Amino acid sequence: MPLNSTWSAYKKESILLLKLAFPILLAQWALTALGVIDTIMSGWVGTNDLAAIGLGSSIMLPVFMFSTGVLLAITPLVAKKEGEQQPARITQYLHQGLWLAVPLGFLSMLTLIKIDWLLDLLTLSPEVYQLTKDYLFYIAFGLPAIALYQVLRFFWEGLGVTLPTMWISFFALLINIPLNAVFIYGYGPIEGLGAAGCGVATTIVMWMMFLAGVVYVISSVKTAQLASLAKLAKPKWRSGIQDILDLGVPNSLALLFEVSLFSFIALFIAQLGATVIAGHQVAISFTSLAFMMPLSLALALTVRVGKGYGQNDLNVTLLSIKVGLFYALLLGIILSAVSYGLRGQIVAIYTKDNEVLILASALLVYAAFYQIFDAVQVGCGGALRGLHDTKITMVVSFISYWMLGLAGGYVFAYTNWIVETPMGVQGFWLGIILGLLVAAILLAWRLKKMLSVRFNV
Repeated sequence: MPLNSTWSAYKKESILLLKLAFPILLAQWALTALGVIDTIMSGWVGTNDLAAIGLGSSIMLPVFMFSTGVLLAITPLVAKKEGEQQPARITQYLHQGLWLAVPLGFLSMLTLIKIDWLLDLLTLSPEVYQLTKDYLFYIAFGLPAIALYQVLRFFWEGLGVTLPTMWISFFALLINIPLNAVFIYGYGPIEGLGAAGCGVATTIVMWMMFLAGVVYVISSVKTAQLASLAKLAKPKWRSGIQDILDLGVPNSLALLFEVSLFSFIALFIAQLGATVIAGHQVAISFTSLAFMMPLSLALALTVRVGKGYGQNDLNVTLLSIKVGLFYALLLGIILSAVSYGLRGQIVAIYTKDNEVLILASALLVYAAFYQIFDAVQVGCGGALRGLHDTKITMVVSFISYWMLGLAGGYVFAYTNWIVETPMGVQGFWLGIILGLLVAAILLAWRLKKMLSVRFNV
């Protein structure tokens, strides 16, 4: 292919990919900002409230991510059928996804309501214990709504439509701030609940997002006919649920292994006190916000690769992967430089507590090392989802995040088996670096192999 033609193809694919990714990025930032705002607004009440949000979020996130990971399979399934031009199958995946979201949402809700057993295992002060318990109780009632919303979101994103995700996320962010203010600090007859008030506010936001999603799907020209919500099909195992679970469960477990790496770290460091929990939460809060950039790119890459796979076009698929991974690597380098160079200014946004500030700044140095690997591995994972390959990703995630990241981090943090002196919370962040490095290498290898398998080359 001539050089000009090659450059033109890369430029065109870049535009298509970034056009999909940018609204998702803004949406993910807005959704992540919900947690950041919860952290900041609770932190203004006190260190106990900040610790409760950090601990509660760490417990809630794996529960939330399990259903999200399963339902995320709808995006590559819809994208492939869009490439194959099979609209009836797209409608089936939406309807069966909605039926599947109901038990997933209620199971998530019951898990958080009955979470006392886990909190009892932790060494927590009475104040942090009660605030965390109340936060999880209130937020539990929003999980059925967000599961249903995710089905609608992944349906329209699979069609290559991402703007509604952005606008609904902005709407959620906009209403979350005043709701937080009311329920955290109190207003009029409403008594302030501190950190627990974030749970009440978030539940209201989740239900509003679902309602907004329904309004969009039934009113948009792009989605209304395909959705056919007025003629919702009955739940059928072989008409979509099985496909979603076959692709979604391994995908969910892979995401769960990664997310739980950070969540379990929060549990393991609970014994180190509120200052360490708070410092860890500040660092995680910022890195989670930064991670939305490569994650959004990976979600867009899933759509592009899925459509190319549906068209059975190796050249189109390979072009999407090359462009996507180039931008992933570029983003990783930029985020690494920002985390290291501006760590002091970043942490100062969250807290004025000097001990928390020093610890969080030190943890961002570790983040600067792992963000390049993180961007590459999430990009490869997004491309593999587009190729409908998630089982090996699940295995890689288990090895990288639990066996190396979590177990290795525990060894660094609390033993002298490898290091001369136990490193405390910083040992876990060293484990994160090792886990993400291995994940990036293994997933890149798997992606190269799956291209040969899917296109018989």
